[in-house]
Amino acid sequence: MGVIDPHISWILAHEPSFGWFGFTIDEATEGRASVSLVVGPEHVNANDMAHGAIIFAVADQALAMAANTLIPHAATADAQIHYLAPARSGQRLHASAQASWADERRAVVDVVVVADETVVATFRGMARATRRS
Repeated sequence: MGVIDPHISWILAHEPSFGWFGFTIDEATEGRASVSLVVGPEHVNANDMAHGAIIFAVADQALAMAANTLIPHAATADAQIHYLAPARSGQRLHASAQASWADERRAVVDVVVVADETVVATFRGMARATRRS
């Protein structure tokens, strides 16, 4: 495991969906994050491909972790994904996120999702500070 920002450690202790999905966090610091997930039978559709919502979820989680290293209590406000290749049961999805712009209340984050060295999706989103901030 790489460097994990202290605020991200707090989020992980208070966000049940992280464990429910089966995410693993590899790094979250200074506007970047790395989140992974092994595609299990509960994550696939009838074609034995990772459901698009699962790919979106791992990308969105990486965005949230990267943004929250810059803006505490940030949440996704907008996102767009491009699905480029399928991922199959048993493959590890690895989402790498990097903030490309940020101010005090917003961050734009780019994410690449890879499975076995194949780019599965690209994702860009904007996170925004919540009222809790």
